[in-house]
Amino acid sequence: MKWETTTILLQQLRDSEDIAWQRLTDRFREPMLHFASRLGLTQEQAEDAVQDALLRFVQGYRDGQYDRSRGRLGAWLFTLMYQSIRSHRRDGVRAPIQAPKLTNRTTFFSALPDEEEARTDWELEWDRHTIGACMTQLRGEVNPTHFRAFELMTLRQVPANEVADQLGMSRDAVYQARYRILKRLETLRDEFDGVDGVAS
Repeated sequence: MKWETTTILLQQLRDSEDIAWQRLTDRFREPMLHFASRLGLTQEQAEDAVQDALLRFVQGYRDGQYDRSRGRLGAWLFTLMYQSIRSHRRDGVRAPIQAPKLTNRTTFFSALPDEEEARTDWELEWDRHTIGACMTQLRGEVNPTHFRAFELMTLRQVPANEVADQLGMSRDAVYQARYRILKRLETLRDEFDGVDGVAS
């Protein structure tokens, strides 16, 4: 599938293109749902919370509320999502708003973690989703042997000499492949999080 930067999607949203809404939803729905579930919402409530947060996001973006110079897109989505989850929990249960510590999974009737603890959980979820999307894109872009060299050396910590022997590459070629892919991964992460440029 063709890679589109988040900046392009945001520009399309500004131009009121309906398809941009669907693409934006497809891109960010998964980590938002996981986050809502971890903070105690049922599947139905999580779906509603995500929809509400995305609608507020689109409206806020079109109203000029998103300033990329003040932070990444993921940070703004966290704020909207946390507020949406708090609202849906308040509507569904009489429970304390804050809890001292975030556990692996918050039950519906437990207290909602405070904002800073929830932010840490969100950032982990967001990073997992972002890296996953970027790695999928990378696999379709780069030479399969070079990508395998990158995986072995960077993700599995296999020494460069062993990687070179296993893949029939020179040691220098292994390092060059790793460097190029890491640079491309950094670019893709910025593009995914909407910091690759400012739409005019």
